Amino acid sequence: MVIGVDRYPDIWKSPKIVTLNKLKAGTPRCDQTRPISLLATHPKLFEKVMLERLIYWAETNRLVPAEQSGFRSGRLLQTRVFSIYQEVKNNMAANIPTLAVYVDYQKAYDKVWHKGLVVKLNRMRIPVGLLKLIILWFNDRRAYVIFGENKSKIFYTHIGLLQGSSLGPYLFIVYHSDLVTCLGAFSSHIFADDLNVHISPPICRGFQPMIKFLEEEGTKICNIIAYYSKKWKQPVNFSKAVVQVFHSQVQNPVVDIHMEGIKLEVVKEFKYLGFT
Repeated sequence: MVIGVDRYPDIWKSPKIVTLNKLKAGTPRCDQTRPISLLATHPKLFEKVMLERLIYWAETNRLVPAEQSGFRSGRLLQTRVFSIYQEVKNNMAANIPTLAVYVDYQKAYDKVWHKGLVVKLNRMRIPVGLLKLIILWFNDRRAYVIFGENKSKIFYTHIGLLQGSSLGPYLFIVYHSDLVTCLGAFSSHIFADDLNVHISPPICRGFQPMIKFLEEEGTKICNIIAYYSKKWKQPVNFSKAVVQVFHSQVQNPVVDIHMEGIKLEVVKEFKYLGFT
């Protein structure tokens, strides 16, 4: 048995990778494709066993924050969207503006830092046997890409979690389970790798002081996210990070929010988790 001897067969570590086109039409560039790892039956079954143990440990010890709804039993996407809607609606009823920060990561699962993941799991006091299996699971992984009739040479992967793996997504949310704590008292909503932070000011007599508060705190939060992403080698896609202001004023307020000196685009509408 693999569990009994702390061994993960090398033959299970060589998935075939196919690439899916992210575009609706046309020929994609490499960065416009999604790699999917096709695994054999045995490693897929064993990943399910590892996943059950990982979920039991993490959920029993309440390690994954309530704000994270992705890949968790009983946590519905619709519930997360409704909580966002209700929060914004309540603020608007009280004439309080809300700043929403939407953060996009560059190839989130493909960039997970293995050593950083091990450090965090160890800090969380994961059972030693399970930690060893997870390390064996991603160490010395090999893969090859199939594109039409062409097959690439076998190459080693030293970062990232397998796309198409049942274990990878939950490892991702455990890896970033401390992000909510870093963001402080502001409201955050996470669905897998989709991060949305809401910032609301204290009630003031004037509208402009509240906007100034949003600018200052919004930039602080963005810099915290940028620092966190650098520390744990999970790069942010600055070109897709945007902000939105929900308000009840006639004129749209002007806000300047920066992330590491880069001014973020202010949008009037944004499609988050499939909803606008």
